[in-house]
Formats: sequence, structure tokens, C-alpha cells
Amino acid sequence: MKRFVRMNHKDTVATALDDFKAGDLAQVYSEENEHILDCRCIDDIPFGNKIALVDIEEGENVIKYGAVIGECTRGIGKGGLVHVHNVKSLVVDIPETFKKEIMRQMNIDQVGGEIHEIHGI
Repeated sequence: MKRFVRMNHKDTVATALDDFKAGDLAQVYSEENEHILDCRCIDDIPFGNKIALVDIEEGENVIKYGAVIGECTRGIGKGGLVHVHNVKSLVVDIPETFKKEIMRQMNIDQVGGEIHEIHGI
């Protein structure tokens, strides 16, 4: 069974314990290994990356481990990938060139504020 884990009841994100494709069912479990919710992935979400458990609006805090880990830079729908393309870290200022390389390696392309998968890489 493919899962996500939410580490704190205040969290707005959960971490993928497997690779997920857009359309996959995201079964989310608590840190006590209790099933807490299901939602559909709206993006591909690789192992170790985060999924939005709720709609997160631009400017809102992103919460993991019960603490603020960043600020949403553009809206993220429930089930969406939460990463450098839509969250600004409050701890580390990631240079734009690094963000672009991370997005390239994850096959994510941001064009005009929208995300598109890069094909043929």
C-alpha cells in the first residue's frame, strides 16, 4: 500500500513514502500509523516530497512537524506537489538557478505561473 505520513496534527502537508503519479490515491497516515484521510494526487509526487493536505493560498504558511517551514508563493490545490516552485523557505534562501535545476531534474516547468511536465528529457 502506497502512503503519505503527516507528522503533526497541525500540518498542512504530508511526506510521500513512495512515488506517486497524478491521479493516484494518496492515503495519509499519522505519525502513530493511523489512517487519517485520503485525497487524489493532482501532480506527480516523488518519494520524500510533500503533498498539500488542504488548499494553500498564496501568502499562507506551509506547516510541517507542527511548525512553519515556508510561505506559499502561489496557490497549491489539495493533492498538489509542495516544493521550491510554490513555496519559499523561511530558513534557506535558495538561489533561483538552484530552483530551476531542481525543477528540471523533477521534470517540472513553470510557464506563466502554471506548472507543466517537461517531456523528452
